[in-house]
Formats: sequence, structure tokens, C-alpha cells
Amino acid sequence: MTNSLHAPVHGLTTDAASLKSVRATGVWEGSMITRIESRGFIFRTDEPVPIGGTDASPTPMQYVVGAVNGCVTVVIETVANEQGFAVESVETFSHAHQDVRGFQGTADVSPHFKDFTLTVNLQAAIPEDRLEAFTSQVEKRCPAINLLRDAGVAFTVEWNIGARGTAK
Repeated sequence: MTNSLHAPVHGLTTDAASLKSVRATGVWEGSMITRIESRGFIFRTDEPVPIGGTDASPTPMQYVVGAVNGCVTVVIETVANEQGFAVESVETFSHAHQDVRGFQGTADVSPHFKDFTLTVNLQAAIPEDRLEAFTSQVEKRCPAINLLRDAGVAFTVEWNIGARGTAK
């Protein structure tokens, strides 16, 4: 019997202390609605009316897009704290394209995003000679960015960094 906490992950063994478990449960409520619970938080996914939903909540893929925004913001704050930079503000904007024929089963194409552009407007006092190292660390350490890149999504991050109100 293999202890799943010590099972190989992509050919590597990882000790239990370095693995984080993320769980969610979902219950179908009809009309394309799923009630999801994770860590005691409850939210719903839905679809637009033309495909059978009620349009009362974001679609699952809209949550994925929003999760990228939230994830990169957490990583920006973490890396900035580690490197001693004060963050004044962060705004993120995501835009992705999905070929819906994959979901519909009408073409032999992937149902996930084809491309994804994340724009980050960051106001922080980061010296110019440390910007590349900072942005590189953020992109390397963001689980959501890497999940999409590893899935083969053409993922681009556009960084706009300024200090004290100069970010656009």
C-alpha cells in the first residue's frame, strides 16, 4: 500500500510536510448549476441561459480566470514581502479564448483555453535592476499560471509596474 502523501509526483517523491491538500465538493442543483463547498465557503457555478443555465453565477471557466487573478496577487504580495518591497496596489485583468467546439464535441479541439493574457498593474517601489528577477519569481511560483502553462495554454503576462501612482 502506498501512502498518497509520499507517492511520486511527476517522478519526484515529496514528504508530507511539503504537500498541501485542496479539496472541494460539488452538488448539481439542476439547470447547469453546481453548489460548491471548499473550506466552509460556498459558491455556485452556472451557465448562460442560451445553453441551459440561469446566468445567476459565473461559469466554471470564469472562476478559473478569476482564480488566476487572485492567485497571482497572493504571489505578488508574498514575493514582495520576501524581497522587502512595499506594495501600494495591484490590479489584474485576464482575457482568455476558449474554442467552444471542444466542449460541444463538434470538433477535435481542446476544450480548455487556447490562449490567456494576464495584465498586472502593480504599484510598488521595486528598483529597475530588480524588476526582472521579481516578475520572474512571481510567474515561476504562481500555481495557477503554471497550471495553465503546463496544460499547453499560450499564456502571456503583461507587467505594468510603477511606484507611487505611476503604474498604468
